[in-house]
Amino acid sequence: MTQGEPAKGRDSAGQPPRIFGLELSLLDREQLIEELLATPRAPDGAKLLATVNVDHVVTLRTDQRFREAYDSAWRITVDGAPVYLYARASGIPLPGRVTGADLFASLIDRWDPAQHRLYMLVANEEAAARMTRRLAERGYDETTLTIEVPRFGFEKDAAYNEALTARIRAKAPTHIILGLGAPKSEIWAYEHRAALGDAFILCVGAAIEFATGLKQRSPLFMRRVGMEWMWRFGTEPRRLFHRYFIRSFGFILAMLADRPGTAAVPGRRD
Repeated sequence: MTQGEPAKGRDSAGQPPRIFGLELSLLDREQLIEELLATPRAPDGAKLLATVNVDHVVTLRTDQRFREAYDSAWRITVDGAPVYLYARASGIPLPGRVTGADLFASLIDRWDPAQHRLYMLVANEEAAARMTRRLAERGYDETTLTIEVPRFGFEKDAAYNEALTARIRAKAPTHIILGLGAPKSEIWAYEHRAALGDAFILCVGAAIEFATGLKQRSPLFMRRVGMEWMWRFGTEPRRLFHRYFIRSFGFILAMLADRPGTAAVPGRRD
């Protein structure tokens, strides 16, 4: 590197480059997994891992609480292929996409009940039962694994959330996994971060349903070329039509409004 040349992954002012006001992690998937598996960790509060995709970018433009959740995130990885291509075109040297589904699929086979205590909030009882069976095969029991299905609208019930966060804190999990969809998962994690103890928080969307066989993930070749969305639309057209063919135009507006490398949006990065 010549004198005056910015370090790799930083702009001329020495600041990490950003898109959409987000400071992206430059770690590849294996490096991030190693961080997530590392124990023991010094007490330093809940650490939210966010995985940004097109729908998240669109939501960030209008939902202030979602923006605040992202601003507080410990790591932000790129999930969606269009976001990845835009980041690379903006000069951010990402090693590749790191999706929530891929991370969860790797972690579920590497979590160790001797080191890692898991607390999961999932969308339905069948997902809870299947995930319990799968992790029991790896040695998890009621002392190291808790899976709950929160009731509908729980995020708006202060008393319920106070009791829920107390249950989570009492279990002292190393990892809290939220499979409740965005932006609900990220906002809930942000709003209750002070009550959750020292844990990694992963918002993984449909990854739990993929891992339990409740939903079938796209073939690997479609994931590799960034076309997983087509598979998902084909399996859930009614639910996903508006997201993929109406809301997604907001991503174009976000790119037009974005200026890579401009003033940083405040946020915590440890």
